[in-house]
Amino acid sequence: MPSLFLKFLPAFALTACLACSSTSTTTSAADDATGDTKVTADVSHGPKSTTGIVTNERIIYTDGLHNENTDLITWQGKTWLMFRGGETGQVGTPVARLKIYQSVDLGDTVTMTAEIFMPERDIRDPKFLIQGDKLVIYAISRIPGGHLRDEGGLAWTVRTESSDGIHWTPPVKVYDEKWGFWRFTEHGGLTYATAYNDGDTQVAFLSSADGLTWKPISLIYDSKPDVPSEAELQFFGDTAVSLVRLDNGASLLDEGHTAVCVAPPPYATWDCTRKFDKRLDGPKWFVWSNRQFIMARKHLPDGRKRTALYEIHGDLANPQATVTLQELAEFKSAGDTAYVGVLPMGGSQFLVSWYSSDVVADDVWSIGMFTPSDIWLAWVDLAFAPAPQ
Repeated sequence: MPSLFLKFLPAFALTACLACSSTSTTTSAADDATGDTKVTADVSHGPKSTTGIVTNERIIYTDGLHNENTDLITWQGKTWLMFRGGETGQVGTPVARLKIYQSVDLGDTVTMTAEIFMPERDIRDPKFLIQGDKLVIYAISRIPGGHLRDEGGLAWTVRTESSDGIHWTPPVKVYDEKWGFWRFTEHGGLTYATAYNDGDTQVAFLSSADGLTWKPISLIYDSKPDVPSEAELQFFGDTAVSLVRLDNGASLLDEGHTAVCVAPPPYATWDCTRKFDKRLDGPKWFVWSNRQFIMARKHLPDGRKRTALYEIHGDLANPQATVTLQELAEFKSAGDTAYVGVLPMGGSQFLVSWYSSDVVADDVWSIGMFTPSDIWLAWVDLAFAPAPQ
């Protein structure tokens, strides 16, 4: 996620510790060495019984620290949950780590398998992919400290892989400094990615045949005043569509916008003339029954935030078509929140993850960034979504 603060520490070399505690003592995955507290909902296993668009919202992980940046995937017949934890707030720190959990009951209960951290750099915004028979994680690593508009963060995109979800290779840098990859999409035998640069002035489009070597193709968005960053990506046939977060208000507390950018092959130029009058932070775009949905952070006028589900209407692949955004549901959330994972469970049902500050305190976002936040799960059933208009 884009950082908000000023740089104060220099860059360091890349190192990593896998399945370790905060004191760097190696442990087995089953030991859960950091003394984490897990909260398990009392729910049945198997097919889920839903009562609306959102059912069974529950905290799946809490430890009194600031946990954030979630993702979900199915691999080897299990559900895998990942998030950034280990710290007291959002500011970049080498204490932060990616915490990896597996579940055999679609998220009803979770068991820790590994932690990945870089003792001299921050790590955040992880994404799961499956490449061949490996479970792969990409994440953004910056030097410790805060960075206004990510300037001076020396962002690395790092990659680690595993054959069992327990033992992970040391993270390796896969692209030049100053670019953090956000979303990865498979298409036509290649992996495509969106990335934003230090300074939050450009969003790029890249491709890779092996997940390690990346080729820049074009710039999706190039504008310092618009502050472009986290960009979603889908293909409609061979046409690429990206939804680009724009922090272009008077301050980060303002609504901002989301650009709808379209490029046909060979993806050299993008049309970004259409925009939503909402800024979608930490978004996850997914498709069900040929309908387009997105979960993201919602901004309230008083500086408070929520995690929300939206449906996108209109022909996204046609730059001349009108597109609109319809809010469908708001999740239990407050303070610092969103950065979601979405996992199909079959039919119209999805397992979703997000993080949130204390929902009772309902602090404003600027406070929530420095207070404890928990990892939440819920079931989403799109059969309850209103019919397209």
